[in-house]
Amino acid sequence: METDRGGLITYHGPGQLVAYPIIRLRGRGGPHWYVRTLEQVIIRSLAEFDLAATTVDGLTGVWTADGRRKLAAIGVKIAGGVSRHGFAINVDPDLTMFDGIVPCGIADRGVTSMTAELGAPQSIDDMADAVVFQFCDALSLRLAWGCSPALR
Repeated sequence: METDRGGLITYHGPGQLVAYPIIRLRGRGGPHWYVRTLEQVIIRSLAEFDLAATTVDGLTGVWTADGRRKLAAIGVKIAGGVSRHGFAINVDPDLTMFDGIVPCGIADRGVTSMTAELGAPQSIDDMADAVVFQFCDALSLRLAWGCSPALR
């Protein structure tokens, strides 16, 4: 299935935290700023689990500290100043699901997960709490319905 967002082919399935924020971006920065902000949100969220991550020059997404394995894919579309599509963080997926594709068109690097890197199962709910907090902080947003205690 073709899509109008960036990022080429990807996989979404169980064990991933997938988020498609719909945010009015006018006055905040353009598409490049938004993608770089999402990368930093994910990197800061992973750091809460003591998992070091980074970006790689020329490639979109979040990678292990050595830049060899992808932890999170990002593919966004901005139309009329509003974001759609978003990101997928590999928290605890079946990594064999990536075997039949070339994720994001990047053939010379692998795909990994928080669970694989940390050596123990990880919680999508815990990662979601971290991402929501970091996302709101990065974009100076406040949740209308309030934050759960886990969100600080």
